[in-house]
Parts: sequence; C-alpha cells; structure tokens
Amino acid sequence: MRSMMIKNPIPILALCLASLLADLGAADKKVVFVAGAKSHGYFSHEHIAGSKLLAKHLDEAQIGLKSVVVTDNGYPKDPSVFDDAAAVVVYCDGGGRHLLNAHLKEFDKIMKRGVGLACLHYGVEVPKGAPGDHFLKWIGGYFETNWSVNPHWTADFKLFPNHPVSSGVKPFAINDEWYYHMRFRENMNGVTPLLSAMPGADTLKRRDGAHSNNPHVREAVLKRKEAQHVAWAYQRGKDYSNGRGFGFTGGHNHVNWGSDNFRKLVLNGIAWIAKTEIPSKGVSPGEVSVTGLQENQDYSPRGWEAEKIVTKLKEFNGKTPKKGGSNTSPKASSDSNPKALFASKVVTAQTPGQGIEVSVAIKGVKELHLYVSDAGNGYACDWADWVNPRLVDGTGKETKLTSMKWKHASSGWGGVNLNKNAQGSPMKVAGKEVQGIGCHANSLISYQLPANHKFTRFLAKGALDDGGARQGACGNQSSVQFYVYSQKPKVLGGVKVASGSRGSGKRVGEQGDPAHAVDNLEVHEKVKATLFASEPMILSPSAIDVDHRGRIWVCEVTNYRRHKNKREEGDRILILEDTDGDNKADKVKTFYQGRDIDSAHGVSVFGEKIVVAVGDRITVFTDKDGDDKPDGPPVALFTGISGTQHDHGIHAVHFGPDGKFYFNFGNSGRQIKDKDGKPIIDLAGNEVNDKRKPYQQGMVFRCNEDGSDFETLGWNFRNNWEAAVDSFGTVWQSDNDDDGNRGVRINYVMEFGNYGYRGEFSGKGWRDKRTNMEADIPLRHWHLNDPGVMPNLLQTGAGSPTGITVYEGTLLPKVFHGQVIHCDAGPSVVRAYPVTKSGAGYDAEIVDVLNGASKDKWFRPSDVATAPDGSLLVADWYDPGVGGHNMRDLDRGRIFLVAPDGHQYQSPKVDVSSIDGAIAALKSPNQATRYLAWHALQEKGKSAEKALQKLWSDSNPRLRARALWLLGKIKGRGERYVDLATKDKDPDIRIVGLRLARQLSDLNAVEVVRTLVSDDSPAVRRECAIALRHEKTTDAAALWAELAVRHDGKDRWYLEALGLASDLNADACFDAWLAKVGDKWNSPVGRDIIWRVRAKSAPSYLVKILKDAKVSAESHPRFVRALDFHSGPEKVKALESLLDI
Repeated sequence: MRSMMIKNPIPILALCLASLLADLGAADKKVVFVAGAKSHGYFSHEHIAGSKLLAKHLDEAQIGLKSVVVTDNGYPKDPSVFDDAAAVVVYCDGGGRHLLNAHLKEFDKIMKRGVGLACLHYGVEVPKGAPGDHFLKWIGGYFETNWSVNPHWTADFKLFPNHPVSSGVKPFAINDEWYYHMRFRENMNGVTPLLSAMPGADTLKRRDGAHSNNPHVREAVLKRKEAQHVAWAYQRGKDYSNGRGFGFTGGHNHVNWGSDNFRKLVLNGIAWIAKTEIPSKGVSPGEVSVTGLQENQDYSPRGWEAEKIVTKLKEFNGKTPKKGGSNTSPKASSDSNPKALFASKVVTAQTPGQGIEVSVAIKGVKELHLYVSDAGNGYACDWADWVNPRLVDGTGKETKLTSMKWKHASSGWGGVNLNKNAQGSPMKVAGKEVQGIGCHANSLISYQLPANHKFTRFLAKGALDDGGARQGACGNQSSVQFYVYSQKPKVLGGVKVASGSRGSGKRVGEQGDPAHAVDNLEVHEKVKATLFASEPMILSPSAIDVDHRGRIWVCEVTNYRRHKNKREEGDRILILEDTDGDNKADKVKTFYQGRDIDSAHGVSVFGEKIVVAVGDRITVFTDKDGDDKPDGPPVALFTGISGTQHDHGIHAVHFGPDGKFYFNFGNSGRQIKDKDGKPIIDLAGNEVNDKRKPYQQGMVFRCNEDGSDFETLGWNFRNNWEAAVDSFGTVWQSDNDDDGNRGVRINYVMEFGNYGYRGEFSGKGWRDKRTNMEADIPLRHWHLNDPGVMPNLLQTGAGSPTGITVYEGTLLPKVFHGQVIHCDAGPSVVRAYPVTKSGAGYDAEIVDVLNGASKDKWFRPSDVATAPDGSLLVADWYDPGVGGHNMRDLDRGRIFLVAPDGHQYQSPKVDVSSIDGAIAALKSPNQATRYLAWHALQEKGKSAEKALQKLWSDSNPRLRARALWLLGKIKGRGERYVDLATKDKDPDIRIVGLRLARQLSDLNAVEVVRTLVSDDSPAVRRECAIALRHEKTTDAAALWAELAVRHDGKDRWYLEALGLASDLNADACFDAWLAKVGDKWNSPVGRDIIWRVRAKSAPSYLVKILKDAKVSAESHPRFVRALDFHSGPEKVKALESLLDI
C-alpha cells in the first residue's frame, strides 16, 4: 500500500499537541513583570521591589500563574521572554522615559496576540501621539500631560463595580500619588472604572502645568463634580485577539503594597488580564511582613524605620504585622492547616480530560493524606476519583496504593470505594472505565506509609467521575480540587476550613449544633441575630411568611427529590409563635400536612387565605374561623405549571401596593393555566408558555387576586426565585446562572422586558457562537451585548439565590431602609442591595446582613420576610450542599431573628375595622398586615378618602405611594389623583401616577404620557415608554419619537425601554423619529437607536453605519449582530448593498 502525503501537517500536529497537553494538565500561565530603572529614592517608585513583591504573592496564591521579573532597567534585553507570556506588567517611570516608547511596533505585535498588559503608577504615562494612541488600544487609557494631574491625596474608595477585579476588595482609603483625569477611550468604550473617588479642591491648588493643573481638570472636578477613575480594566476587541488591559495610578508609596485591599485589587487585575479565573473572594493577597517590604530596595533605608512600617501596616489592615521573615504565611500550628505537598487547580467538567495529573515528591514522608475539596462552593455532584494512584521508588518500581489499607476514609456523600465510584458503580472518567479510589467531595483518605520505605514519588490522576459530571441536573456545576498532605489537614464535619475566608474561619462547637448557630455567623455590626427556632421544632424550611400577628408560617420540606417518599404523611405548613417575648419560638402548630404540598416553594398569608406555591399549581387554603386549620381542601388558583419537585418551578406569591398578586417561575415552569386547566391568554394577547411566541424560559407575572387581568411582566430568566414588589410597584428578583459560571444576577424587572438567558429568536444558549459575544462568561451568560436584552442591576458571582423581600421598615439601620434583602444559599449569605438611581435604571452595592461562609457553610438561607415590628426573619435550609436538587441533611433547619440589639420581638395590635386602624395597618412594613389594610380601605371607598389624603401628604414617599394606589382606585377619583401624582415634584410619585393610570380602565394612558414626555427624569420617561408598549397608533409613535430624541446615547436602561416600547409598532416609531432628526441620524445617539429598533428599514441604516469610515471598526461587530434581529426582503437588500452585489 502506498503511503499518503499530508499536504499541511500543522493542524494535525497541533491537535496532537493539544491532546498531549490535556493529558499532562495545563501549564501555569506566565506573567512577565518588567521593572523600570531606579527613580525617586527609598520607598518611592520601588519598581524592582514592588514587582518582586507582587510576583511573589501572585505565585503563592496558586491560581495557575507563574511570574518572571525582568530587571534590565528598561525594556528586556531578551524580548523572547514575552514569547509565551499570558500577561505583562510594566512598573516603571513614564513620560518621555517610558520603556515602551521605543518599542511600540514590536510590542504592538505582542498585544495583538491577546497578551494582557497592566501598567502601574508612572507606567501609565506616555507622551501624547503615537505612544498615547497605542496605550488607548492596549489598556484603554493613559496619563496625558496638560489633561491629567498627579497630586498626592487620600482617595476614599467606597463602591466597586460588579467586575472580577473587584472580587473580595473591601472599602479602603489610602494616601498615594493618585493620578487622575486620565485620557480614556472615546465614550469609555471597553473601559470599566475599578477605583473611583472624588478628589478635594486642595488637589488643584498648584499652578497650571503639564502635570499639576489645567482648565480641563478644574472643569471636571470643581464644576461638574465628577468622581475620578484611578484604576480601570479594559477589554480589547477582536483586532487585538480580545486581550485585556489594566491601569492603576497608585504605587508611588512602596509601603502601600502592605495594604491588603490595595494589593488584592492589583493582584486581581493581573490575574484578570492573564485570563485566569479569579476566586470569588479575590486573589489571596497573603500577608506582608515588615522585612518583606524592605527587601529588594534600590536605595539605602532612610526615613522608613521598621516601627513606622508597623504603624502603617496596622493602619491599613487593622492588625499588627510580623516584623521579621518573608512574605510567606507562618508555619502551621495546631490551629492551622499544614502546607499541602500538592494543590491542584479547580477541576470541572470542562477541564481537558476531566482531570489533572498529580505528581508529588514523598521521600521520607511518613503519612500520606489525600484530600478532595468542593472548591469552596458547597455544590453537589462533586464525584471524584483518584485514578491509578501509585507509589514509585528510586528504581522506578511502582506499588499500587489500592493494595494498601487506609487508616481513615471519609466521603461527603456515598462512600470511599476501591475501583468503584462514590455510589459503588464502575469508575468512569470522560466515558472511559478507570481503576483507583472513588469518593465525593469533601473527602479525606489517610495512609500510614511503611517504616523506612523507599518511595520517592506519589503519582495519580485526580479526576471528576462521570457519575457526577454527567448528571443533567448539576454536572455542569461540578468542581473539585485535589490536595496531597504529609500531615493530616484540618477537616471539620467533612468540610475543609478554606484559607483566606472571612473572619477567623474557626467554627464554634460541633457541626450542626444549634446552640452555636449564631456564633458561627458573621452579623452586620448594627444588628443582632437570635436563633428564633431550630430542630426538632422545624426541619428544612423552604419558604416562610409572617402574618399580622407576628407568627411565622413555614413550608417544612423533607419529601424533596431523592427523598420524596421520606415522610409518608407528607410535608407540613407550620405556624411558629413567640408567646413570651424572648425572641424565641415556644409554640408550634401544624396548619396542614399532606402529600399535595410536598416540596412547596412558597407560602403567603393574606387574611383568611393562605396561598401556597407547590408542584404544578398555586393553591389557596381558606381559614375563615381562625382556628389555624383549613376549612376544607385547597382550591386551585393556577394549574398546569411544569417543574414539580424542581427548583426551577413555581415560587411564592407577593401582594402588591396596587392590590394585585406578583409571582414568578423558573425555566422549568414552561407554561401556566387557569384553575380549570385552560391555557391563559394574557392582556397582551399571548398564550403564556415558553414557545418563544414571544415568551420563553423563566417569567414574572401580575394578576388580580382571582387570576384575572393576567400579565407577563418579564421573561427569559433561568431560575428566578421569587419576585418582590415595593410600594412604588417596582419589581425586584434574583436569577441563577447555569451553576458554576459566576453569573448570578439581581434584576430590576422592567415591565415587558426580555432578560436574555437564551437567544431571543433562536433560543440558543449563551455558549453558542454568535457575533459580538461578550468577553466574560458572567456577562455572556445573559446575552448582554444583544439588542433587546435588559441590563442587569447587579451580578454577584457564583451562588444559589433564593428568597427575597423589600425592607420598608425603619427598625433596622438606615442602610437597609427601602432596600432589597436577599438570600443566597450558595455562598451562605443574606445580603442587602442598596440602590441608587442611574439614568433610567439603577446601580447597586452589596451589604451583608448574615454570612456563614467563614465558619459554617451549611448555613443555607432559603427565605426572608419582614415582621410587623420591622424585624427580619430568615429561614435556613441548613445543609452541606446546594444545587443538583440534592438534600443531604433532613434533620435540621433554623429560623433567625434579625433586629437591633436589645429589641424585644412584638406584634402591634391590628384593627382594620376602623379607618384610622386601617391607615395605621397600611403603614406596616409587613406584607400580611398591609393586605388587610388595603382591602379594608378599598371596601370603605370614598369614606376613607380623607384619611388617605392625609397619608398622601406624609413625608415618606413610600407611604404616599401606598395611599395614592388606593386613592386612585376610588370610583370616579382616578383622573384627579393621577393628575396630582404626575405633577408631583418626586419622580417616584410621578412614576406611580403613570402606573396607576395604566391600570384604570376609564383613563387614557397615552394622554398621561403626553404630559410627561418631556419630564426631566429619565426614569419617568422610561415609564412613558413602557406605557406605549401596546399602543399601535401614529399618535403613540409620535410620542415615542419625542422620547427617543431625549436618549443620551449612554443609558442602556433607557435605550431598552425605547426598544420594548417600539417593538410592536416599529415602522411607525422609526419613521416618526427619522422625521424629527432628519439627516442628523448618524450620531452616537442615532446609531444606538438604530442598533435597537426593529423597523423594516433599519437594516439599510445599519449597513450605512458599517460603510461609514468615521465609525470605529471596533464597533462593527455590534452593528453586524443587530442585523441578526431582522428578517425579510429589506434585510436581504441591505446585505446585498453591504456586499455591493
């Protein structure tokens, strides 16, 4: 047989090499630090010392990076050091002396390979012209003389963006030579500010000069009061292989590298540009000692004696640093873990070969301890295998570890088995049967090695077993790490104490002991947590509500998924009560028990009605006689919902200030039917199901209490667990990502919005290739670069979000007033998300209320509710893991009371039989109490108007809003109160007025929009757009055009409101807008609108934009992607013109 010649062997060789590398495990990525020459004197501009310190900490963080520090006093003498670099860090003097000035062309080639670039302090300054232009391409910004300034000042960093580089960074203030008023790319395209602060006027007292002062910076800071960005991240485009840049203007004062937050942010930035995964708590900054800071200095010590350094480090980090030694951690003591001989990267189902090779030197080692952690996320499906574990002596002879007996073996689930996985089935990795030891994280297997053994090396492959990795429910969230120790590591209750965790990290008492439940939580400094109830009183609470008497109603679930027949009598709805005022439940009743409420996900108390979200329905129990027993069997309100025994199914019902029900289901809900099983047609005329006509995936709903006037408020979520509504009628919720992708999000639900879990028309997933894909997975996950997708309020990283409420009480500290309070069982935390208005939407930050991540990750908050006295009640599912529909602890459950220290839990008496009593009840922070008040006042009609008018005059806008909803629904009074509301000075009240008008059948909402179309508030104009969604007249189109010309070209919230307003009347709206703007359509604002609008003629304008030489090539993918949302002959014709056919 003749041999065949391969014309081009390179692709074949590349495939072979890739396969080989996959078997060996991926090598660490290289980070090259280029340290500049000597500069300013001791402890200032210490380029070598600073670079070596950062490199040391980056390497010790064990996140898959290996550093090389080049100290050639300039550009590397051997540029080949960059050949295999993932990232370059430049820390040098800048301006005309910058080490890159003379190497722009050759370094540009490196940048075009996608290599990351970080520039620190003076390293961000280059001359205007070619160097500056290159820096805009490489890192997105630079110090431009006569534009930027370089004062020394104390910057106070309080808020951080939702970006990987911010991970784990806490608010801090520090004095440095913080350059500011940087020259950034036009419109900040691709740039994300990371550190921003407001400089004082004293930073601009110097005379005008190249670095000291100028009219531009004075205008920005002194007149416009613009916060200044002193650190930023930059995402390059495809022309630079989607590389990344990072700029950081601090670093003049060498001692500042001793600040944990200062150092962590820079380490995070370097890891980000190297495209390595940043831990949820950020890159571990390690610990800096006095000696560590003094090492590698360019000059002899002067003015920075050890005691001065100690004082600074204590000021930075709140603790006395070590004086001697290096920057490494202290030796293990009885209270700390021994150092691992081997620690793998995180292994997931996406890791090549589903595993990583383990090779450890063990000469003279007496004990061998094999540990598998869950990588810190507590998720299930972490089936792990030690494949072919063996001991090798000096001659190369191998001894199978499976031939030896272990001293100890434990597994987080299932068992530790020889040649079988944790479940006792054959071990399989990536579809192939293997031999070895099977277990499930968290697992510890310990061996005593023979005395005087000759073994020199331990070899194995640490891998995910297919039994977990290929489970449809949770395999894609499997993640483990493999460790090898010579001393037994500290393992608590099957959960390893993670290094670098919050607080002391030492659990108090035995795992699961309720006596220490509060001791093992970190609690916000201005409140106190009390264990209100625990096992055996309650088990595994999935949802709670608090009635007007302060009693806690609990869905107690044991019949869940794998344990669905555990309790033959069925799951229970319990009522807990504190009768003696000691902040602890002392009385419990079973309201109902039965198989028809197995695995309920929501309970809501509305007077004599108890509404339960469970299985395929929302069902209503009635208790008219108040004996805490149902009067009869439950009656269905809605049926036909899929997702029975599924976390992505139906969730709890909330009562809105407008007298309507609000609720949601996740993407397993699929459809909803009425009480008789008939498909529901909503007010938009659409059948409510997930067939993309137009709805799909998870959805949010609003309806009357009897199920009528059904509306679909938002769709295309994954697992939106519970929707909460505030007094203005604004809806808030969380949504879970495909577990393990760090994409959990908090949503403001703009009515009728598409939220982007899957492609709007194609239904494709976020992993599917598409034009203009987002660079980062957490953003890509939600199709955020696609036109027609609503922005997210906040992305919080990895998690398993659960219950939510809006806290409208005043008992808790002010930071929580009017804010969303939310449970995330994955990271074991209850948080608040204080929001600030941002254009037509909002910005948010994170404030922890309760956090168990440090001491007890079994803390799994499942729900939160507000009591009548303003206290918070938090339900704790309490389990070693979350996700994968698993449940490993069926015998525990807790409820915590959160209130100021010294507060005694109580319930104000409620009497809604009188108008004054009902008004008092309407002011309550408790939903169940407001429900009673709303109905009492509605029934009284005009007789309640005077009292409601008084409440309408209150200084509290949320109380005013509650009064307005009721006043507007008094028969014949709607027009008067809508008119008053839309003329109010408070934009939130004007918004309520318009929302009210839309619900009143005798008012024309379009006419109300006409009065508000020129409103100063973007949020009010957003509501005008929403109100036009279903209006298909030329008059509505003209109003839409008025709103469109007020778009600023930057506000994505506003743009998407315009989009959803025009979608059903796109041609008329677009034509009306073109008539207004004429030939001035080709502006940044105009291009934004054309990108979003779905008019038939829009493709021709998209093509004009693409052909316009003045439009940046970097923006082309965005406009090309917009064409995917059009169809028909007009699109074909436009594409032909693009190709000059």
